[in-house]
Order: sequence, then C-alpha cells, then structure tokens
Amino acid sequence: MDVRAAPEINNELCVRCGRCVRVCAADLLEMTDEGVEPSGEVPCFVCGHCIAVCPENAITHSSMDAEGFTRLFGEEDRVTVDCLWDLLRRRRSVRQYTDEPVAEETIMQLIEAATLAPSALNEQAWHFNVITDPDQLHRICRRIVALYRSLLKMLEGRWSKLMLRLMVGADAAEQFEEARPLIQRIVDGYEADDDRILWGAPALIVVHSPDEDHTTTESSHYAVGNMILMATAMGLGTCLIGFLTAAAEHDERLQKYLGIPEGNTIDAALVLGHPDVDWIKSVPRRTPPIKMI
Repeated sequence: MDVRAAPEINNELCVRCGRCVRVCAADLLEMTDEGVEPSGEVPCFVCGHCIAVCPENAITHSSMDAEGFTRLFGEEDRVTVDCLWDLLRRRRSVRQYTDEPVAEETIMQLIEAATLAPSALNEQAWHFNVITDPDQLHRICRRIVALYRSLLKMLEGRWSKLMLRLMVGADAAEQFEEARPLIQRIVDGYEADDDRILWGAPALIVVHSPDEDHTTTESSHYAVGNMILMATAMGLGTCLIGFLTAAAEHDERLQKYLGIPEGNTIDAALVLGHPDVDWIKSVPRRTPPIKMI
C-alpha cells in the first residue's frame, strides 16, 4: 500500500459537491477555483472514503483497484434493524460440530468479510492462517494438552509455582491458577477422547500480526468479529479458543504448528464448522454498568 500516493481528481467530471473534502480524515483535499485538489502534508490513509462518496466517479487512487469498489444497496434494500438484532442474538459459541468440512470458497468469503473491519490507520496488517488438515489439527491438540499437563504439574508445588511466575509473569500465573479446573477438564477430556480444545471442529483460523505494530491486535479482533457474524449468517458455527492463544504465547513449537512466523504474535484463534445443534431461543445478557456523561 503506497501511503505517499494521493487521490487523483478528474475536475471535468467533478460537480464541486465537496463531499470528498468533508470525509478526508487526513485533510488532503481542498476546494479551489479549479475544483478539488490534493494538498496537505499528512500521508494519505488510502481509506477510499473520497471515492466512496463521489457521485460522479471523478476520483481514483493509484493504490486502490477501481473495480473493488462495490455499489451499496439503496435505502429500501438495507438490512433491517430487526434482522440485525436476530443475527446478533443468533450468534453463539458453538462447541458441537458435524464432520462436514467447510468449503474453501466459504472460508475465503469469511476472510473477505474480516478485511472489511476497521483497522488503526487503515494498516490492515492482519494475517490469516487456515488449518483444515485433520492430522495437523490433532497435532495442535496434542501439543496444547502436553503444555497444559506440564502446567498442572507446576501448579502443584510451591517452588514450581514460583518458577512459573518467573517464566510467564505474576498476572499470567494467577490466571492459570484461576483456570486450573478448566485446564484439568481439557486434559482429562483429551485422555477420554473428548476434544475440549478445538471441539472437533473441521477448521481452525488463526489471526496474527507483526509485533512492531502495536495497534493491530485490536484491529484483528474487529476483523474476527466480522468473521463470526458472517459465519452466523451463513449458518456456520464458531468459537474463540483462548486456551490456544494463551498456550501458543509461550511455546515456539506450537507457534510453528500454527504457521506463525518469527516476529508475529497471535491475536485470536477461531474454530469453524457446521453446528451439530439448533438454537431455538436467544440467551439474555447481563445489563452492563452504564454512565451517561
């Protein structure tokens, strides 16, 4: 992405409506006697807002594919509020899946939906690793179980607990201690042929980003949110696997199994598949603390 490039305006087509000037967050565009002209010293974010609001197709950008701009539905065809409420309520963390694989085309659509999420400074620095090979999924499960089996042993002794705090930090050690019953269930379940890590899902999507970009973790979470909602709309099930990301943070071998290159950090892990359960009702949520200021 060439952030040095600026939009190009065809002032023969421009009707001087000023929409592009108003939406440019970088203040690169200004209205002149000759029409709209690029100006300013801030690099272009390459967000495409100026092109998206132009009614006359008078703006192009050398870093953006003109054919990638999709015409949006009109007011009468927009998603209704009731439909969106139903989609939000229909989303569940699914832990029961059929053996049916998810088509590659479907996974690519989900990733496309993910890339429509907002990202800090429009960096879009997220990476997506898709794992569908059963043997590799089993290898990942085995490694996670081995790590958590070792962790349980360390939580049993006074000195080993101290070593754990030195290895992962006091906060992480306390979180592991609090999660001890769940970790025990993961290990016991695996030994009883009950997958409580990936839940038997046929696909695992790992989102990671470069370490030097300190804003991309949040952006990746927005992308995963898009993916989850699109999967729900497609009738698929998803579940975020925090026990995977927590284990991978401290284990290079697991990172290798997941295909994470050196210099990148895992932001989220999501299993995906056809749910083996039908939801009949939505589940109520707790009322959050709200303060109007």
